[in-house]
Amino acid sequence: MENIMKKDNYRHFLKLAAICSFLGALTTALLIFLPNPAADDFESRTLLINNDLYLTKLWILFIHPQVNMLASLGIAYLLLRKYPLQIIAGTLFLLVWAFTEMSQQALLIDALNQIWRPGYIDAESEVSKNMFMTLIEAAGGISDSKYFLVIYGFGIGSFLYGLAFIRQNGWERWIGAALLFIGLLSLSSFARYYLGMSFLNTPVNWSYTWIYPYLQPLVRVAIGIWIWRQPD
Repeated sequence: MENIMKKDNYRHFLKLAAICSFLGALTTALLIFLPNPAADDFESRTLLINNDLYLTKLWILFIHPQVNMLASLGIAYLLLRKYPLQIIAGTLFLLVWAFTEMSQQALLIDALNQIWRPGYIDAESEVSKNMFMTLIEAAGGISDSKYFLVIYGFGIGSFLYGLAFIRQNGWERWIGAALLFIGLLSLSSFARYYLGMSFLNTPVNWSYTWIYPYLQPLVRVAIGIWIWRQPD
């Protein structure tokens, strides 16, 4: 009886991981294809606290790493024994990505858009206004520092998971190739932003425009199907 219960728990976990991968595909597509509200100057960006589309995308960004991390844990459960080095190290870096992106969005949802921007709008003195303006400007730097970890952790984690998948047989190899590409693309973006490798701008921008928006959701769907079809 105990073995049957354990088997049922594992089965339910894998189904949950598969569903989370499908949800990850949805959140990815929404983040890519939903438009960004126009806000060209400080004052118009401050008024984004009243823009439902802007706030919705922040919440999607908060949920996005959670569902994708659960899907990644499903992959880890299935491939850990075969590829322990790639899966353990890859999971570590994906956890760095997921936690950092969640904390980044918490900063933007709470501190920036529920405290500092409303405080700036409601400020009754120039001193208070300047204080909130400084905090709002600082939020950009804090968020960018978190993005440093986001694309670093996501890039390495995706690449390592790709190294595991590409050693599988059949169509799983295509998932591996896609994850290797996504990982290298993220690391290339990290290199151009933070290591000054500006020669990467053209190929990275092209890939993010014409390949990544379609490849990433498809990979999430493919991973979900792969997890769902695993034998009980």
